[in-house]
Amino acid sequence: MAAEILDEVPEHGGGQAPMTTLRRSTESAVLAALHLLLTQHPRPIAVSTEETLEGCREFARRGVPLDRVLRGVRLGHARLAHDLAAAIEEHVPFDQRLAELREVDELLFAYADAHASQMAEEYIAERDRWRGSDEAARRAVIDDLLAGRPVDVQAATRHLRYDINRTHVAAVLRCDHTEAGPPTPERLQRTAATMARAVRVTGMLLIPANDTTAWVWLALSSEETVSPAEHLRDALDPPAGVHAALGPPAHGPQGMRRSHLAALQAERIALHSGSNWLCDYQDVRLVALATAEPEHAHWFVQDILGPLASDGARMQELRETLRVYLAEEHGLRTAADRLYVARNTVTYRVKRAQELLPTAINTGNLLELRLALEIAQTLYG
Repeated sequence: MAAEILDEVPEHGGGQAPMTTLRRSTESAVLAALHLLLTQHPRPIAVSTEETLEGCREFARRGVPLDRVLRGVRLGHARLAHDLAAAIEEHVPFDQRLAELREVDELLFAYADAHASQMAEEYIAERDRWRGSDEAARRAVIDDLLAGRPVDVQAATRHLRYDINRTHVAAVLRCDHTEAGPPTPERLQRTAATMARAVRVTGMLLIPANDTTAWVWLALSSEETVSPAEHLRDALDPPAGVHAALGPPAHGPQGMRRSHLAALQAERIALHSGSNWLCDYQDVRLVALATAEPEHAHWFVQDILGPLASDGARMQELRETLRVYLAEEHGLRTAADRLYVARNTVTYRVKRAQELLPTAINTGNLLELRLALEIAQTLYG
């Protein structure tokens, strides 16, 4: 349902975090509707759950028009009604279907009407709060920067309380819901502050993106030469339940945009690969570029690797061995050392992997083969 809503109303999207919020909101709304049908409550009051209301508030803060928000609500209810009608046709005896359909339609209509009304009220209230807040002014500046629109440097610095005319490293912090502990905003703020201390920055800016994600910019001192990712990996223990994606250092207002967009790409790769708590764009930029169109990347891997792209631990082992062997320029000893296996094992696996490739390895296809193996390692493991 969430995917169908996103197809019809693309304004609901904008990355993994907004999709997660939409999914939670949609799931919560469906469960509330099913509970209503189970209890057959004649007058649904306060039907909107906290998840659906928070999703609505996020739409208001992001400036998604109210009519598009309500369009998504209507699409969701239409899909639910369609699936319930199909279930009635499958499970209810023929002579009882009409009565059952009428009862479900009446309850769902009442639920949809109350749900849409509450969503509209919450949206308007949040929009009015947001428009008058300091946070809204800060977010407006960020929206202009990320859209590549010109900004007044002094005014932007004043609103953000952060010097945008410095060298920046952007980070996307994402908090999962698997860890008990402090509230999500507090965990994100603590992680950002800890990162800032580890990198020894001259300033930090944190902008909440939604209820689970924050956008962060760290202003580097001019004499800093060590990679921020190296600082963070050496100095910090993985923060419980928080994942970070880093962009490259870049200067000025355009640098804020460039580093942030790169951090978003690093986050996308981290979500696919299940990497450690910190994903640095510098480490994944080749795969990020090659998988910007995920479907095309999948086709490319299938074409180049053939049967070697199949699922399963054995195929993953063969792909990884061949990837390391080629990265080490056909060095059996160095590949064996990196993989912690015997040289004979590397020899056997490479031979078996080559037998599965559609085309024999040669200088003409080596670049494509290595790229396909890197993509497969990220997307498939």
